[in-house]
Amino acid sequence: MPFNLDNIAALSNQHPKPTYYQYQYGTAGFRTLGDRLDSVVFRIGILAALRSMKHNSHAIGVMVTASHNPEQDNGVKLIDPRGEMLEASWEVHATTIANARTTEELVNVIQHIIDVVNIDTTRPAVVIYGRDTRPTGESLVAALQDGIRAAGADGRDAGITTTPIIHYLVRATNSKDFGEPTEIGYYTKMTDAFKKLVAGRPKISPLLVDCANGVGYIAADKVKKYLGDTLSLILENTSTATAGALNNSCGADYVKTTQRLPPSLNGKLTPVQRGCSLDGDADRLIYFYIDEKRQFRMLDGDKIASLVATFIVDLVRAAGLQGQIKVGTVQTAYANGSSTKFLAQRLPVKCVPTGVKYLHHAAESFDVGVYFEANGHGTVLFSRNTQETLEKHEPKTPAQQTALNHIINLTKLINQTVGDALSDMLLVEVVLAHRSYTGVEWDSLYTDLPNRLVKVVVNDRNAFVTTDAERRLVSPPLLQQRIDELVLKYDGGRTFVRPSGTEDVVRVYAEASTRVQADDLAYRIAGMVYDEAGGDSTRRTSPVQLSHLLTRPCHSIINQAFDSRLRLDRRRPMNGDGFGVGWYDSVYDPELGGQPCIFTSVTPAWNNANLARLAVKIKSPLVFAHVRATTAGSLSLDNCHPFAYENLMFMHNGNIADFHLFKRRLQADLPDHLFSFVQGNTDSEWSFALFLSKVPDPNARSFSPEILRNAMLETIASLNQYAEDAGVTEPSLMNFCVTDGSSIVVSRYISSRKDEAASLWFSSGTEFNEYAEGGHYRMSKSDKRENIIMIASEPLTFERADWMEIKTNHLVVITPKMNLLQIPIEDKYFVSPSDPASLARDTDFAEEKGLLNPLTRQSKLAHDAAATAHESPFKRQVTAEH
Repeated sequence: MPFNLDNIAALSNQHPKPTYYQYQYGTAGFRTLGDRLDSVVFRIGILAALRSMKHNSHAIGVMVTASHNPEQDNGVKLIDPRGEMLEASWEVHATTIANARTTEELVNVIQHIIDVVNIDTTRPAVVIYGRDTRPTGESLVAALQDGIRAAGADGRDAGITTTPIIHYLVRATNSKDFGEPTEIGYYTKMTDAFKKLVAGRPKISPLLVDCANGVGYIAADKVKKYLGDTLSLILENTSTATAGALNNSCGADYVKTTQRLPPSLNGKLTPVQRGCSLDGDADRLIYFYIDEKRQFRMLDGDKIASLVATFIVDLVRAAGLQGQIKVGTVQTAYANGSSTKFLAQRLPVKCVPTGVKYLHHAAESFDVGVYFEANGHGTVLFSRNTQETLEKHEPKTPAQQTALNHIINLTKLINQTVGDALSDMLLVEVVLAHRSYTGVEWDSLYTDLPNRLVKVVVNDRNAFVTTDAERRLVSPPLLQQRIDELVLKYDGGRTFVRPSGTEDVVRVYAEASTRVQADDLAYRIAGMVYDEAGGDSTRRTSPVQLSHLLTRPCHSIINQAFDSRLRLDRRRPMNGDGFGVGWYDSVYDPELGGQPCIFTSVTPAWNNANLARLAVKIKSPLVFAHVRATTAGSLSLDNCHPFAYENLMFMHNGNIADFHLFKRRLQADLPDHLFSFVQGNTDSEWSFALFLSKVPDPNARSFSPEILRNAMLETIASLNQYAEDAGVTEPSLMNFCVTDGSSIVVSRYISSRKDEAASLWFSSGTEFNEYAEGGHYRMSKSDKRENIIMIASEPLTFERADWMEIKTNHLVVITPKMNLLQIPIEDKYFVSPSDPASLARDTDFAEEKGLLNPLTRQSKLAHDAAATAHESPFKRQVTAEH
């Protein structure tokens, strides 16, 4: 059927565009919830046909996938004739055609593209397409087929397959010397080259492969058969038909972002055994191993690039081609500084903006260009001139001939069209075999600098403009200068700020010589970005089932905490002196007002049947929960936290030292209505009254994060002044928490320069659930659209890696847009995390009060041991002098 706009109009009516949604074609194509993409995929079928016509009937590829995203997402992207990403100028056409509101407008847009690009629509068109295993894939491919048919193109269905295979098929179809344009051609080309490259080497030990419960399993299982006994693959996470399994707590993105082993692999990886994870469509690869101390060790894209690039450099030299072939690497600003330093000492390194298309294009400037993003997406490109040089080169020795053969076989093993997890996996195994490396030796090439990535939700990301491959800000004015001044205070500090390409988010990346400094630097710059952006006002979180946070894990977590406390120190108080839970309605009701609902009891939380009954019936966007151990005030309902005043809730973990010595002075400073407000006799409730006196209008319906933050700082300062004037010498522990239902401010604070504050931790993700029997709960991070933040005095689960410790004498501010900012409380008791003295705070005081989680001491001891083992003579000198 020839190209005909009337045919397109007729079929377009079956795939109307949703009126409420706007689409944007990015590096990964279109990507959103799968049920929003029907009209987009139909139109991409048409655009692919037009692209083929423009390229003299060369095949164009279309892949329906959302890669590492959650299963409910899906996406679609176009693949150009050489198997590369879609040309940037056509991304605009893709966005325009996807957003045409009506069939009439769509036809006009198509005609405009034809005219502007000068497309001969009488040419035949070829479109090769495939999809991954997502449930929405089948219906979206049906829409794609309608679009291809409407445009009169020849559609070739590759079925359920990986993204790299579609890229390969497009390139092989258009370039007859690239390989046989079939899946069999893909597998045989790659595995035959692998067998030649490892021939004569010692037998390779088995490799565990996490297939992310995706299409990578289907491909890996075929690769396994082609490899035979050359390399044994142990395939895990292979449930391609299980609902919700795809990328769920497994896969390359999970390993990279959580920096831990997928839970499903616990007990399946022996010490020093290699393992790797693919992502949902098998275009990313992350390696890992468990060391002899049972610690998880990740080998990410930076490590892969370093391993592969240096191997190729050595082969080029061994083949006698060092003067004829220039090998270079390409990175983004996200590459770890240690990897950049390691590579730059051995070969040229370029830095480009974030995005595969930038990396790929820059790699083409080298004779051999190696690029890998830290997330594990990457490949190696051999230029046409390089391949001609390899064909013509005449080795002078048998060793040169061997090296030359290895390079030629690498060109066949590597999928040069796009990042390919399976091809890259075999490439890594080749290098390890030639180097006789285990993961330990590979990992020891260099040591990653500790780093932290923080995102800040802003109202307008376009206000943040970068230069120098996104490493420096040029707007807002003077912000980069302030960042530079801050970075100088951190040993090994490096940071950059860049706006997201798809959402109103600014990302902050920071490195430093220690984890504490990297975290501190990242969060302080995130605070600068937030303040520069003018804050926020729109809430993004979703209601949470209260039972998920309280009832379901309640018994196992409380029993675990009690058991551990009894074992460690029987003097510690039990938190059985009542409890309280406060929450806000999901929707504001003018008749009911915005005040929180509060349920308190003087019975232990784990024995209260009413709590269990209430929890299963309540959903709320914000929950406060407090389990009490009496340190001041009687055992009564009036003394149970949280306390409430109008829309504000407040709770406290800790104690105000010798509060009785200045209680009367504090009361005298309060206005009458706040003095009368206090019902109980705890230092905590009087601290709340003091806080209310610092708020300009405590009766307001809502408060900006800045108002709550400033009131908290003033409250802490006033309590310190009262204590000092009264001659109090014992430190006060002031872990306060306040909210208006939209913003939250939490302090982790002690009025001491030498002691550690009561412990405070946070975790974030999208779902809190039981992942294994026996009370093993976890905050899932499978969906990058994070919408849950939990802050707790102690980690609420057995999974230590889920939790991040908040630093002593810092505020945590959670804004309505779910930004989490850590802000130092810079008074006379503050010790900067960049100061070695911050690591020397004594844990005894807070532990004696029963207010310090044992993990804090363990983390400090582990850090001290690591610092002693790794610190330079200069660092030891600084520590000693301080």
